[in-house]
Amino acid sequence: MIDMQFSRRTRKWIDASSVAILIVILLTPLTIYASELHFAKLQERLIADGVDANLVRSVYQNPLVKLELEVVAANLVRSEAALNYDQFLSTYSVHKAKRYIEKHGTSLEEASRRFGVEPSVVVAVLMVETALGTYPGKYQTINVLSTMAVSQDPAVWEKIFAGLTEEQKQMQSRAVMSKRLTKRASRSYRELKAVLNYAHKNDIDPFTLIGSSEGAIGIPQFLPSNIEQYGRDGDGDGRIDLFNHPDAIASVAFFLRAHRWGRAENAKQKKKVLLYYNRSNYYADTVYTLAQKLNGNKPL
Repeated sequence: MIDMQFSRRTRKWIDASSVAILIVILLTPLTIYASELHFAKLQERLIADGVDANLVRSVYQNPLVKLELEVVAANLVRSEAALNYDQFLSTYSVHKAKRYIEKHGTSLEEASRRFGVEPSVVVAVLMVETALGTYPGKYQTINVLSTMAVSQDPAVWEKIFAGLTEEQKQMQSRAVMSKRLTKRASRSYRELKAVLNYAHKNDIDPFTLIGSSEGAIGIPQFLPSNIEQYGRDGDGDGRIDLFNHPDAIASVAFFLRAHRWGRAENAKQKKKVLLYYNRSNYYADTVYTLAQKLNGNKPL
């Protein structure tokens, strides 16, 4: 008799518990969980904009996701003029680039045939971008872009500003840095959507995408939004993998062709095309000079 009464009470408890669990399950999709709380609203925005919901949730529930405050802070005061471009014109760099041409000659010639861009120019770009793929960056792209995308959150902005040294704070006014960050936040959200869609389309773990402090990835350092438009399959495997040399070579060649490299008739016009790749005169001058060296100092 006692057992029967206990059984009835147990069944009632189980029934009530089942209802409670069902309610929780039904409400769960409406709740956004984030490993980093500052990314909660970002998830909602990405899903609303059409990025795969399962991918978004898996990314932002991953313990690897985090704010890259120091990286973003350093970018605010970074000066292009302070970068050492001379290193890419050294005897060592020229010799390394020539060996690369020998090793990847088939891919370079194929890209030249398809897109009309000299191998020396493509290799010069890859050398300046990532030392021919030996240094494609060290930052997790998801974290860098996510941090910049939420940088307009006052709490995040204060953390970024606090991460600057006193010397860095004196380099630019707070107002100027805030304006720069506002501009980057909009661009970074666009790039974040692009990199998530790229990872989803190519079945890539987003956390394996390592790149620059600005969110560029791969051997040619493409911003994610450029992959869809300018990325090309160089080895015929049906995928665009910018960490793969044939794909990187084909993608750089196509990018330059798309910006009318073939119509550039002199050094000034060719450097103008290179500025589409990186809007720095130091960069364009270095790539052009290195390409000339690889071309036997002949005009390009």
